[in-house]
Amino acid sequence: MNSWMPYAEEAFKNMIVENDTREIGKFLAIGNEYMQMDWINRNTNLTVTRETGGNDGNKNGSGYDLISSRGLRIQAKFRSNTFHLECTRRISQKNRGAGSSSGHVAYSTGEADVYFFTRPNGNFEDASKAELIAIPASALQDPNNPGFLRRSVPKSIINQWTGKTKATLEKLEREKRLA
Repeated sequence: MNSWMPYAEEAFKNMIVENDTREIGKFLAIGNEYMQMDWINRNTNLTVTRETGGNDGNKNGSGYDLISSRGLRIQAKFRSNTFHLECTRRISQKNRGAGSSSGHVAYSTGEADVYFFTRPNGNFEDASKAELIAIPASALQDPNNPGFLRRSVPKSIINQWTGKTKATLEKLEREKRLA
């Protein structure tokens, strides 16, 4: 009983059997950041690292998960069903207009440059079977709530960016370099 790994593996297998996609998503969230980092570094001309320093200096959980050598800020998401963008945050003046009293709020514009979704398409055991979709933050702005992103990404936006992940990330990186 020296390692948590066998227990974590058993828990993961059980979540798959029970098709508990909500808990699987939570369980794989940090692993997804590493997988996306590896994918980007292997398949694009970007070099990214995982942000570990609480990148905005507060305890509100805002910011991004990955950052490129040129400063492209990437928010990693693992979503098996809808591409929701709500996150849990403290109810504060900063989050006024961002969401409900439950603490589930929309991201503010400017927190990240791109939202990078992993969609497992029902296969939670083989990361190579997952679909990766990069959507620029500018495409996610909520037209009904200025200053914030949509709480859920419509299928039309998902479809617009599907199959363009490498090109999208490389274009955003070039734009970041020129800014």
